[in-house]
Amino acid sequence: MSKGAAFERAGSNDSTVSEGAKQLDSAGFSLANYIDRQFPDEASLEKIDIVTANIGHRLTTVKQEIRRQLREQSDSQQQQAQSIEATKTAINELYQRISEMKAKAQTSERTVLDITQDIKALDFAKRNVTQATATMRRLQLLVGAVEQLRQLKAQKRYAEAAKILPAIIGLREGFGEYKEVRAIARLDEAALGLQRSLASMAVQEVQRGFDSQGLLVGEPEQMRAACLCCCNEDEKAQIIDAYCDTQLRAYTAIFQLDDDVSQLENVSRRYAWLRRIQRNYAEEHAPAFPDAWRMGEELSRRFACVTRDHLSEILATREIHVEHLTAAVAETQAFEAQSDRNFGIVKREKGFVYEGSGQPAQTFGGLISCAFEPYMAVFVEGEKDKLTKLIRKYERGSLDSDQELGVLASSTEVLFQFRESLRQCAGLSTGAAMVDLANVFAQVLSSYSRLVLEARLPRITAATAAPLDSLQQACMVANTADYCASAASQLEQKIAERVDAGLRDKVSFSSSRDALLGSVNASIGALVNGVESMCESALTTISDAACHVQAVGDQSAYVAQIASAVDTATVTVRQALSGARYFRSYCDKLAARIAARFTAAVAQCTRISEVGAEQLLLDAQALKSVLMRLPTTNSQADQPQQQPSAAYARIVAQGVGRAESLLKTVLVPSEPAEALIDRFLLLFPEAPREVFRQVLRLKGVAAADQPAFIRKLQQFAKTQENTPDLRNPRLPAHIVSSAPASAPLVRQRSRMGEHTRGGSSTSMVFGPSDSPTPDISAAGNSDSMGRMPLGPHHDALGITRHAINETAAEQTSDTASLPATRSKLNENLRRLVSNMRRS
Repeated sequence: MSKGAAFERAGSNDSTVSEGAKQLDSAGFSLANYIDRQFPDEASLEKIDIVTANIGHRLTTVKQEIRRQLREQSDSQQQQAQSIEATKTAINELYQRISEMKAKAQTSERTVLDITQDIKALDFAKRNVTQATATMRRLQLLVGAVEQLRQLKAQKRYAEAAKILPAIIGLREGFGEYKEVRAIARLDEAALGLQRSLASMAVQEVQRGFDSQGLLVGEPEQMRAACLCCCNEDEKAQIIDAYCDTQLRAYTAIFQLDDDVSQLENVSRRYAWLRRIQRNYAEEHAPAFPDAWRMGEELSRRFACVTRDHLSEILATREIHVEHLTAAVAETQAFEAQSDRNFGIVKREKGFVYEGSGQPAQTFGGLISCAFEPYMAVFVEGEKDKLTKLIRKYERGSLDSDQELGVLASSTEVLFQFRESLRQCAGLSTGAAMVDLANVFAQVLSSYSRLVLEARLPRITAATAAPLDSLQQACMVANTADYCASAASQLEQKIAERVDAGLRDKVSFSSSRDALLGSVNASIGALVNGVESMCESALTTISDAACHVQAVGDQSAYVAQIASAVDTATVTVRQALSGARYFRSYCDKLAARIAARFTAAVAQCTRISEVGAEQLLLDAQALKSVLMRLPTTNSQADQPQQQPSAAYARIVAQGVGRAESLLKTVLVPSEPAEALIDRFLLLFPEAPREVFRQVLRLKGVAAADQPAFIRKLQQFAKTQENTPDLRNPRLPAHIVSSAPASAPLVRQRSRMGEHTRGGSSTSMVFGPSDSPTPDISAAGNSDSMGRMPLGPHHDALGITRHAINETAAEQTSDTASLPATRSKLNENLRRLVSNMRRS
């Protein structure tokens, strides 16, 4: 071996040993794995001495490391023990120092406590001496004040006595806790007795200041000072009662209940009398009373209470006229508002207060007018009679219209009268009377809806001379009803804002709104009936036209007549009807009505031939096109045409689809019966017997043969319900139920004769059906079908499963995706016929 090779091998051995050393240090060391890695083959045994030496060297190194770490651990334990001992010694020294400081603090605290006890004793002594000195001074003041008050009382010097009284009252309150001392108790009783006797003298002094007629005969300044001596509320009330009774004695004598001047129509004289008394008080009597007593305001309140009692008795015993009642309420409310202004009573967020001081006050509002509240029903009845007469007037009058609003002029007059009545009631009462008036408004609106609007709806028949004018009149009624319904909602909101908070829940115009919306529906019904009458001549010819069809051609003449009448009427209705939602309702109902009449006309036919059925299917498609453009009929050509809504498309598809399904069943020959029943169940999965009898009648099946067909229908229906057959090419039930009602269906008679009209051949196209049926691409005539193998699990017209799957995919498209042009459909149809002939 060369030196280079040995060097390389030794290097590789070193690296292997190094890796082995790392493996020895690992936690998951495995001896067997280690040996296998070191000696993977026999050639590697040559380095066993090197591995052994390395392992020995590694063992020696590990032992040295262990001894070193043991020595270091022993040295650290000794150092830790020494640190612990030093710490314990420091803690003991600190504890001794803290104990010494605590002992010194306790000694200092005892010393300070001894000093403060002496200071507290001195402080208590000083406080007691000060309080005793102040009490003796107040006692001297009280004794002097009582003696001085006694002298002033004897001399009737009320002004000076009024100044001393507050001081005596304050001093007496200060001796409340000394009442157990006899001397102080006797002094307090003497002061209280002197105060009461002085107040009694003051009351007599004020009462003597007015004679029996209420005239001032005393000295105002002396009387004012005497009033100030009445510190108790009882003495104050005696003076106020005596003065008010004296002043109002003449009022009760003048306005007696049986006199004419006291009646309801003369209520303004009462308030004129009080204004004169108030003027006399301000000029002569006001200086005799303190301003804080508000004697003028108190006199007005006493007057209001007496007047309220008088009016309540008059209203309860006399006949009430509406004019007198409203005038009296207006005069009373004006007086109450003027009284609030005179005495500075204003309303703030927290209630009524005096404007200058901000102290709480009681308003005069409702103080007298509350007497009229129980009798406001008279006012409400008067307004009800007035509005009822107005309704009767318009019930017999002409139908004038408001050109600006597009409604009947009578509605604006009624609503104007509502506003005037509400304004007058708001000035009289915002309580139960306003709620009663709101109920009257609701009743009047309901009567207006019934007696004026619905009674004026035109009855359009085929003999009506000007049907378009009648349609405009019906639209005017609908607009008026909608206008009144909106006004009723606004009126309800306005009354709820004005009426008292506790009565807002009782304000409701729901019944009147329902009546007005009922008038709107009746108007739309009249429009639909009118348009139907305009189409009546065309609708009545459907049955006869179907029975006399000789060849399938273009759409029948009655379809053009219906289209012309419907388009003309719809343009008029769209221009005259104000609400877009009502026009949509008109379109929905009209489409359903025309479709129902077409279906009924088909059902009324005595017998329909195959050619007649195909012609009716063509007419149904044309009629559907007429109805589909009904919502987009627009009198202004510059406006873009919009597609009808999906809901309207469903209404049209379902309405016309009933007739289409019936006609498609009639197209199937009655022999063999299995083919007819199979197609009937395909178009009518519910298998209604009455419809099947109708199909048999239209096909001309004799009545004696119909029971056999019905028995087979029951057998087929039972077989389909219990044992569905996968070979049946009809669509599954879930596809049938989910397919759109207006899926396009293209059919062609199997024997395509050339129906020449004007030298051109005419093809047949039939539109969407109501029932979700598969596309019938080709059908054989009765002869060819007789040669076809038929059975309960095969389609009578020989349709393959592939054709049905294609038709199911087409049926999932939107109802609006009808073929754009008839020529394209005819081309597709001719292609299908050509394929049939080749087959």
